[in-house]
Amino acid sequence: GVRGRPLSERQQNANRKKSKVRARVEHIFGAQETAPGGRIVRSIGFQRAAAKIGLQNLVYNMRRMVILERGVARRPEGNAKAAAKAADQHRNRA
Repeated sequence: GVRGRPLSERQQNANRKKSKVRARVEHIFGAQETAPGGRIVRSIGFQRAAAKIGLQNLVYNMRRMVILERGVARRPEGNAKAAAKAADQHRNRA
């Protein structure tokens, strides 16, 4: 749209789709940046830097898995199947 004019419904739907992806990606980067050693990669060489970033990604995924599995354990039986499916989908993405 143009400044000062409301967005059309098509534009609003497009923004909604983009916002979902953007929010998910920014949460991941935010978590990694606030983790100890997450802001700066102080290593010499591309391979060492890539290894450090890879380990940070691994730790993030492990933390996320623990959170998802705790959620499965706390949910009532009716939601256990849906929670297990969500956890499986998360594992398959990694």
